[in-house]
Amino acid sequence: MTNVYSCDHDIDATHEIFEFINYSSFINKQTFKYKNKDLSGYYTYVYNTLTNQILRSNANNDLHRYAIKYHDIALTDNQISLEDCIGKIKKHFLFGNKIDYRFLLLSQLLHGLNILNIKPSEPELGYLKSTLKLSNKEFDKAIKYAENQNAITDDKIANTFIKFADFTNRQKRYKETNIKHIGICANMSSGKSTFVNALLGYDYLPARNEATTACITSVYDWDFATRLLGVATKENKIYSISDDANTKTIDTWNAEAEHIVLQADLDNISNSNFIVAVHDTPGVNNGSNDEHKKVTMEFFKNNKMDLILYVANAEHLATDDDKALLNELKERILPNSKAKVIFVINKFDCIDTQKENKDKIIAKYKDFLANLGYENPQIYPLSSKAARLFKMAIKNKTNLFSRKENSDFRLLLDIFTQMDKNVGFEGEQAESSKLHLALKNTGLSKLEQNLQDIFKKD
Repeated sequence: MTNVYSCDHDIDATHEIFEFINYSSFINKQTFKYKNKDLSGYYTYVYNTLTNQILRSNANNDLHRYAIKYHDIALTDNQISLEDCIGKIKKHFLFGNKIDYRFLLLSQLLHGLNILNIKPSEPELGYLKSTLKLSNKEFDKAIKYAENQNAITDDKIANTFIKFADFTNRQKRYKETNIKHIGICANMSSGKSTFVNALLGYDYLPARNEATTACITSVYDWDFATRLLGVATKENKIYSISDDANTKTIDTWNAEAEHIVLQADLDNISNSNFIVAVHDTPGVNNGSNDEHKKVTMEFFKNNKMDLILYVANAEHLATDDDKALLNELKERILPNSKAKVIFVINKFDCIDTQKENKDKIIAKYKDFLANLGYENPQIYPLSSKAARLFKMAIKNKTNLFSRKENSDFRLLLDIFTQMDKNVGFEGEQAESSKLHLALKNTGLSKLEQNLQDIFKKD
């Protein structure tokens, strides 16, 4: 497998790429055991080797070439041949467990090729039949099972298909599920990237003081994701793919790409009724780069948004920059869009609420929005910085804190737990209870729940 792969592929293939990587990852993580022996490596090697044999004679685009590289997995025992691996599958799986896994292997192989829009020719099917040492009767049965798993009458063979069927059904439902698009819009220094990272539950975006978000970054939710998948695009072409992206990957892409598309399991968001896609746009009042406003407005103009989250800075509310951006949204985007607009007042932890009244701050901002034509605005005051740290602590990732973050975490935990003075913490779960209460008091949990409720009503 490769981490980052250069290519020149059509942008429409983005979700096909994610489907292929997720499916291939599922295949490679399957376990097959006989007594105390783990034979999974042999099964995976046969699957990948046979898949690549078919791919090499059919590869006609960069996705196919990427798939060949992805399947190019060597066995630890590099002296063993493909024929030896198939022999071990027959000996240990078929005669040991009394189960013939070759039916499953052929079904999984053909499904993987189908994801890549490849249908093996008759000679290629003949090659698979002879290589897997299947008789004519067995091969006809295997093809029948691949086309319709309900045709399997042998309970032992049917049981081998259960996890495979469950995973492919998940992928099928995912492809058929409606997507709800959330656009994030803000001026510079609003803490937008920290807010997005807190909302998504992972540091997907670089969060620094300078203008870091030079392109659109879209994150699509997939409940069963175990790692971060991504593609970077430029001039309507995918030029880079990563099957295990991290902040370093995204940092590199951010400096050169026009659009980054990611897939991951988003925090506290479910695919049950809809898929949430969060689109982070550039901060638009960066004086050194007027291109940011143009990119943001063009994206909202050309892409259907179900919701726009406007992020304001609690320390600098109702500024001229806010007014200019909100007027632009009102005049250029909203007349031709059905998107709802929700407002987040971020960095509320920076406000000294002993000196300034929280309700008055919100009321004043509400009047500001009303004067711009935003009637009865929904406003959520919150602290993204605190929410992000608390979520990381809940996931036992405090080891990733910097020295400053560790210091901030302790201070913020005290502040946000002391908001409920009548709540006591005792026993083994005391620390966990404190963290969940503190997270709730940041305001982010309420926003997350309301986002789910808004989309359920649609």
